[in-house]
Amino acid sequence: MDTLKYALRFLTRAKAYTLISLSGLAFSLACSIVLLRYIHRELTVDAHCIHPETVVVPLREANGAVMPSATMYLDSVYFSDEQIAERCLVVPNEDAFVLYKNRSYQADILAVDSAFFRFFAYPLVAGIIDLKEDNAAVLTRRFAEQLFGNENPLGKVMNYDGKLIVVKGVIDEPSCKTTWHFDLMVSSKLQEWSRMNIEMLRVLSGVDLDAVNRVSSIYRKSEYYGLTREWFVPWKQFYFAPSVFLKEALMNHGNKAYLLILSGVVILLLTVGILNFINLYMVMMMKRSCEYGIRKVLGMSHRTLFASIWLENLLLTAASLFVAWLFIELTAVPVTRLLGESVGYTSFDGWLSLGILLLLPLLTSVYPYVKYAYRSPVTSMRNVSVRYSVAARAALLGVQYVFTVLLVVLSVYFICHFRFLTHTPPGFRTEGILEADLQLESRNYADQTPETEKALRERKGRISKALDECPYIDSWIYSSYSDFQISYKMKIINDEGVTIPMPVFYVPSRFFDFYGLEVVDGKLPDEYYDFSMVLNESAMKAFGYTKCEEAFIRGEAPLWISVRDGKVTKGGIEPMPVEAVIKDCFFGKLTDGIQPVVFSVGAETDDERISMSVKPGKEKELMNYLRKAVKEVYGTEEFDSVWLSDLIKEQYAYDRKITTVYSVFAFVAIVVSCMGLFGISLFDIRRRYREIAIRKVNGASAPDLYRLLGSKYLKVLLASFVAAVPLAWLIINHYTSGFVLKAPLSPWIFIVALLLVAAVSLGTLWWQVSKAVRINPVEVIKEN
Repeated sequence: MDTLKYALRFLTRAKAYTLISLSGLAFSLACSIVLLRYIHRELTVDAHCIHPETVVVPLREANGAVMPSATMYLDSVYFSDEQIAERCLVVPNEDAFVLYKNRSYQADILAVDSAFFRFFAYPLVAGIIDLKEDNAAVLTRRFAEQLFGNENPLGKVMNYDGKLIVVKGVIDEPSCKTTWHFDLMVSSKLQEWSRMNIEMLRVLSGVDLDAVNRVSSIYRKSEYYGLTREWFVPWKQFYFAPSVFLKEALMNHGNKAYLLILSGVVILLLTVGILNFINLYMVMMMKRSCEYGIRKVLGMSHRTLFASIWLENLLLTAASLFVAWLFIELTAVPVTRLLGESVGYTSFDGWLSLGILLLLPLLTSVYPYVKYAYRSPVTSMRNVSVRYSVAARAALLGVQYVFTVLLVVLSVYFICHFRFLTHTPPGFRTEGILEADLQLESRNYADQTPETEKALRERKGRISKALDECPYIDSWIYSSYSDFQISYKMKIINDEGVTIPMPVFYVPSRFFDFYGLEVVDGKLPDEYYDFSMVLNESAMKAFGYTKCEEAFIRGEAPLWISVRDGKVTKGGIEPMPVEAVIKDCFFGKLTDGIQPVVFSVGAETDDERISMSVKPGKEKELMNYLRKAVKEVYGTEEFDSVWLSDLIKEQYAYDRKITTVYSVFAFVAIVVSCMGLFGISLFDIRRRYREIAIRKVNGASAPDLYRLLGSKYLKVLLASFVAAVPLAWLIINHYTSGFVLKAPLSPWIFIVALLLVAAVSLGTLWWQVSKAVRINPVEVIKEN
């Protein structure tokens, strides 16, 4: 109890140092806790999965693309029936539409069998979770409120794809982050589905998955997709499985590289905060050095000394932790925008806080204890008036600034890199193009009757007519930005047998003119049913062609499959002439560079989203016109739309996240470091007031005193910068090693970072030095 009173009395007496130390540690802890909570949320995805260690998912690689699959599509049986306890099939239907009271609502739908709820547990809000009946449906709370408001949703009847479905239950989102994201679930028995199934298998715990994958993951030739292979991943690994992407699967996927980057930021921030805390605490300890020497003479044991130091650190840590959580609560909204999602409170928060309270005081107490426990009482008593540990404080401050400068350099580079990515033209038209889904129809045509198909065509025709008559559109086309996105590659073979994997884009002939793609050789084909081949310049160079007249290519596997009069035709497996060559563009992210591309040009299909070239200044009028047109056909003004320029920028969302995270936390690191600099300089300069007074009496000028008092800290900053530059260079080069195009790592990036840190830090120091320079020598000498 006496030790606690003594600790509290000392901390309240050293108000300035206590406040600075507490604030710096609180900011550092707040930022680290925010990032650690996000990392924990990513690492505990699908905690609502029932016995996830026994659930596996088959993956299939075809044409370089990896996607979840089902055993029914695999070429062999890799598990015996005795090894599989249960199966669950899921049919994803993204951007589908349901009708309620003659109004169309866009929804992400999962068609599942009843086994789904034995794989995943969801909180039940109302009704029952049961999809045994063919027309049963289970809604999320959010979607139920959107459709029915405050009305009881149970028993409500909706129309999906011409079928009536009845709401049997309402579920809530689980507390954890989930892989599946959907608005409602329907029974997989509702109809025949035209989409590919995704399957989850519950296998027995003794199954050797590695042995199964050694057999299944061998490349085999398939009839339609060339070389393919399959393997199985545990559900716990599926969220981070590399290259797994299927837009229609309504699945979230994680990025381990991003988590590693955030972990690095946590380490840097914690290091800055802890070093700042230790350095300031050592300053407070030095003010009591003589007192510690006297107490050791009077018999204070090592245990008592450590208890005193640990208790003071515990009180400071507890207060800092309280302020940190208060800061987290106050900044919840901007933090959600920063991370892209909200992170709710869980038991992890309590364990994390407890771990900080237990470990951090021990960590920060070691250095002060070692320094004072084994020092003789005489040295401790002489230390205040004779000599101070200037070198140790400067070293700790220097290491702290190394990490600060490192964060700032990385932040400045990532800002430059992001601007480079978003301001470099891709080579095709992006401005003034609106992409919209104006046909609020289901994409499942398996159960279409002649009557429903006729009604479907009539609605599509009305939309097309409205677009033709729109005065705010220069031209429009059935096309989507997905036509530009390089998702997977197919092996393309020329007439000399050269084989190169290339992405194949399936586009209509109007595609090139609409997006301003320049033809450099040959002539674009006219609109007709059969497909024609067009290459970009990089593809021509890759095959060694100089003119399109000499170019002939084919696919190793069918490039398209068509059905006429019940007869299946495989196209693109015979050599076809290249009709035209277009100028190279960045089809995809700039970091991937310009890639060779094959365009398979065919007839325009009305199943695609619609892209419109908008007349300048008529954007608002166009949106009002489209809302009116859609309402006349589908009874709702809501439809999905996005500007192509925004879509181009959105593909760099990951780069924007990294840039924002580093910029925000680099600023925090600067603030924390400046707090440490302020506290240390406050102690050092006040200790030299008598020296300053004597120098002023002997004729020292203000510039002389500024150099005397500030040169030491300037040297520390410069030394930290020199140490941080190679570290930053290594990290940036490692991060961008796989980029074909990237922002150059120019010297001015390091100079800007140095000037930024120096301006803020020396600005903090300037106030202290100016105050010392203005002292009255007579008063100081009298007091001393």
